[in-house]
Amino acid sequence: MELIYPINFVGHDEWMDSGYEPKLAHGDVITRDGEVLGCWRVVGYNHNDDYSSGRFEFVLNGENDVKFAEDFAMLDVRNSRGFALSNLTRTIREWHENE
Repeated sequence: MELIYPINFVGHDEWMDSGYEPKLAHGDVITRDGEVLGCWRVVGYNHNDDYSSGRFEFVLNGENDVKFAEDFAMLDVRNSRGFALSNLTRTIREWHENE
């Protein structure tokens, strides 16, 4: 697996390609160097409604509580979902760099 970004959401592309299948709405969050930071998941959305709202969540390895979350207004609108993912990624990166 090629980790090209400073923070990588493993399985995210497969989730999108599946039509937002709930069973695929999660995966690992890994740095470019291969460090597993935790996991991502998408909750609170209806995969049958392209305009459903929802939330990306990040949970640290070994934890149960959500560390960071970002809401999106519309599932299949790149500006909404993509902006939320970008914000969450930036938050995780800043947190990790300051650890």
